[in-house]
Amino acid sequence: MPERGALFLLDPGKPHHLLRGFMLANTSILEMLSLVYEDLDVDTIEQRFVALVAELFPFTRVGLFFVKHKKGLLQGKLCKGFAEGAISTIEAPVDGRSLLTRPLITGYPLWNEESAGDPFLGGLGLNHFALIPVVSKKRIPCWEITECRATACPAYGQQWLRCWLVPGTKCKDQIQHSVEEKAEICAACPIFTGQDSNAVEGIMLVDGPEPIDNETVTMLSIIAHGVGAAISNSKKYSQVLRESIRDDLTGLHNRRYLNERLLEEIEKSHRYGGSLSLLIGDIDHFKLINDQYGHPAGDMVLRLVAGVFVRELRRSDLIARYGGEEFAVVLLDCSQERAKKIAEELRRAVGEAALPGLGETRVTISFGGVSLTKDTTTLEGLIGRADKALYSAKAQGRNRVCLYPL
Repeated sequence: MPERGALFLLDPGKPHHLLRGFMLANTSILEMLSLVYEDLDVDTIEQRFVALVAELFPFTRVGLFFVKHKKGLLQGKLCKGFAEGAISTIEAPVDGRSLLTRPLITGYPLWNEESAGDPFLGGLGLNHFALIPVVSKKRIPCWEITECRATACPAYGQQWLRCWLVPGTKCKDQIQHSVEEKAEICAACPIFTGQDSNAVEGIMLVDGPEPIDNETVTMLSIIAHGVGAAISNSKKYSQVLRESIRDDLTGLHNRRYLNERLLEEIEKSHRYGGSLSLLIGDIDHFKLINDQYGHPAGDMVLRLVAGVFVRELRRSDLIARYGGEEFAVVLLDCSQERAKKIAEELRRAVGEAALPGLGETRVTISFGGVSLTKDTTTLEGLIGRADKALYSAKAQGRNRVCLYPL
């Protein structure tokens, strides 16, 4: 006898050949979900998600929307079968007033509704569609909270599946309700209504020529749950990775990441050619700012200087907090003459920046720079020459730029 839950989707009244087909479909789902879990890149997971649904189900169109939680918006992202831009241009407030965003609030899939009057779905020309919430967080299941003993319920014992996603659930009264009755019961259930909408990553929209049955909605929900968990894992991984290569205070890259990237760029330049320059900047008299105004003011200055660098430099330039009040910039495809001009622009921008709460105080910065040459073959050599140039700028009175050779 199969373990409980392994075949909870199957209807014993169906012909055996349909059951075999359904079992094969379940196997395909597990195989393809494993492919989704193997990747930690969010974009790749989302693309595989759309491909998975399009391959396993007879839908003509699939769309994927994701929530921007801080802005309270549902934004279209990927699609297959829809006209170009039809999904990506949709941006709906997460308030539950439209069909499109309702599953974000309820956590319950919506299918075989009339879409013509919906402001976001009405123009898509949908036939028979379903909206499936992509849920990222697990919740304590209802049978644990209520100490339910309805062991015949398909949701009983399932740690990863919520009862309102499964047709045929019986709840504590042991009665199998219709879809309409079930929706009313769920709407009054504190477990259902007390969920966190931030746990929903987005919405999957599917559309096809035929009405969508309950079992298909359940299968789609299972896939969406798996993908939601994969997306959550990917975001956590990205956060950990970001924290390992970023400075907490300024948000810039840290010294370790800079050294690794700079070493790579040195090797590329020697192998394939191309120019590369390194700037190291040091805030002048930074200790006096901390002593006079306190360390919170010093932190504000560091963030302000970091903001100036980000604003003034190209996206392709690598900016890092090198340590304390020092910053480093790797300028790719940049000659020594151009590097000096960029350093002067940064120096002026920092000097002109307003410092809230510090009165007439102005911050200045000194730069030392060096460009990669054939006789500079090591990371240590390049950094050492930039440091010598920076020391020279400090010795000459600060608030200036010096380049190596001096």
